[in-house]
Amino acid sequence: MKKILYAFVLMIAVQTANAQIDVPAPSPGAGFTQKFGLTEIKMEYSRPSVNGRVIFGNILPFDSLWRTGANSPTTFTANDSLTINGKGLPKGTYIILSKPGKTSWEIIFNKNPAVSYTNYLPKDDVLRITVPVEKTLAKVETFTISTSDIKSNTCSLVFAWDNASVKLQLVHDVRSKVLNQIKQKLSGPTQGEYNAMARYCFDNNESTTDALSYINKAVSMGETMANLRLQSLILAKSGDKKLAIVAAKKSLEKATATNNADYIKMNTESIAEWTK
Repeated sequence: MKKILYAFVLMIAVQTANAQIDVPAPSPGAGFTQKFGLTEIKMEYSRPSVNGRVIFGNILPFDSLWRTGANSPTTFTANDSLTINGKGLPKGTYIILSKPGKTSWEIIFNKNPAVSYTNYLPKDDVLRITVPVEKTLAKVETFTISTSDIKSNTCSLVFAWDNASVKLQLVHDVRSKVLNQIKQKLSGPTQGEYNAMARYCFDNNESTTDALSYINKAVSMGETMANLRLQSLILAKSGDKKLAIVAAKKSLEKATATNNADYIKMNTESIAEWTK
């Protein structure tokens, strides 16, 4: 019995000795996804902190290769091909490396998923971009990658640490993708799809003739306050203010019936403007 008890205690002791101690990571991992246009990008990286150190020119020597984070490689995934600062990047997952300098950084998109300081090969670079350094308004204690300036087909990817910040402009070719979808759907779009196609053409200064054709088809499938409003705007843009007023008045009637203050205001103002 004593031998069994001793063996049990010994087993527990060994298991306890081999158990890993869980402590906070000095440079915790982070990640995010960002949708813009009709695509999505994904970032995964680690976030070192300044901790009272001189970072650029000291911890990170100027113009030396950096993994753009800590611990493990920083990965960037694009669901579609993009243009970054005017240069093309095919869809896929890449390792982002960088060479921070005094006045500019070189940002590198490398296709080797296992790239490190010891096996880096320039031939694996898919894209290299040099961007100017901007001084941050306030010190950024923990290295941060974020997005900003998000629009219908672009967004900015921002790298910031200590007192330095650099920015990349990402562009997605939404126009080609949308127009291709429109062509494919011309065999029988729904009313909502005709509305969406007309709205896209109107908002992005595509063919007014196409926009009018799409919205007329949507309206023919059922008049609504919204599609009549859009029809009036497209007609006015095409130069036919007389018919634009007719469509706006129909939209106003429906807005008044449902007490929709926004559409009442928009249509009333447009009618007054087009009547001048």
